[in-house]
Amino acid sequence: MEVSLSQMAVLDAVARNRSFSGAARDLHIGQPVVSRTVALVERVVNATLFTRTTRTVELTDAGRAYLEIARSVLAAADRAHRQWDGYQAGENGEVAVAVLPSVAATVLPAAVREFTRGRPGRSVTVYDVPADEGLNMLKAGHVDLAVCEARQAHLVPDFADVELLATDTLVAVMPPDSPLAALDEITWAQLAQHPFVALLPGSTVRALTDFGFDAASTSPRALVTARGVPTVAGLVAANIGVSAVPTGVLPLLGSQALAVRPLADPVVTRRIHLLERTPPSPAAHAFRRALTDAFAIRPTTSIRSRSPRP
Repeated sequence: MEVSLSQMAVLDAVARNRSFSGAARDLHIGQPVVSRTVALVERVVNATLFTRTTRTVELTDAGRAYLEIARSVLAAADRAHRQWDGYQAGENGEVAVAVLPSVAATVLPAAVREFTRGRPGRSVTVYDVPADEGLNMLKAGHVDLAVCEARQAHLVPDFADVELLATDTLVAVMPPDSPLAALDEITWAQLAQHPFVALLPGSTVRALTDFGFDAASTSPRALVTARGVPTVAGLVAANIGVSAVPTGVLPLLGSQALAVRPLADPVVTRRIHLLERTPPSPAAHAFRRALTDAFAIRPTTSIRSRSPRP
C-alpha cells in the first residue's frame, strides 16, 4: 500500500498545527479521520511519526524525515496541477506554425508578441515556407497551424479547420519615372509591354502573376526572376523592369522609391487562409486568436502613398 497525496496532506496539517483538532479544522474533516489517517500511515511506513501528549503533538525524528519527503511530493504535485491547469487554459504550451514568408515578415510578429506577452510558459516556432510546404507540414503533424493561399486551402485534410484571414488585391509596381506611373489604373496587357520582375516559380505570388498574364492572354516582354519581395523591389527601383505584388506585401518594399497602381483586366486577388489541426491544443487555439486579431488590425498601405504621380 502506498501513502496517498491526501494522506500526506493530513500529516502536513498535523505537523503545522501540532494538533489533530487543528489539522481537522484546516482540512474541514473530522478529528477521528485525522487520527485514523495518521495511524494508517504509521503502519504503512512502519515508523512512529508523532508523539502525542495531552496538550500537543510533536514530530519524531522519523516523522521529520518523512514529512520532508511528503512536503516535497506535495509541492511537486501542486506544480504539476498548476502546469496542467495552465495547459488547459492555453497559458502554457508550444505552438508550431507554417506561414507564408510575406505574412511572417508583416503580420505574424504582432501575433507572436501578443501571444507571448506576460506568459513565459508559451513558446512559438515559426516556419516561413511556401504554401505547399506549409500544407505538407500540417498534414505530417509537424505544425499546429498553417497560413496559406486559397488554392492550398482547398486541399486541406479532413482533420483541419479553415478560416479566411484576409484578401489582398495584386497591384502594379514600377519606377516613378515609368510611363505606366502616369496612369490611374494599369491592365495586365499594359504591364506585359515591359520587362517583368517575378518571384521564383512555386511561390504564391508567382502563381498569381502567372494567372494574371494568362487570363489577359498575354505574357511579359522579358522575365527577370528573384527569390524574395525585397529583391524584386530593388530590381524595380533600379529600373530593371516592373512587377506585381499583393497589397499585403507592400510593407516589404522598404524605402525604395516606387510607384504603385491598381491592376485590372483581370483584378487578381490573393485569399489568405488559416488552417488549424483539430482538435487543437489550447495554446494553438490561443495563437489562432492572436493571429486573426493581428490580421484584423494590420495597417493598410495606400496604393498612392508610396509615390505621387509625375
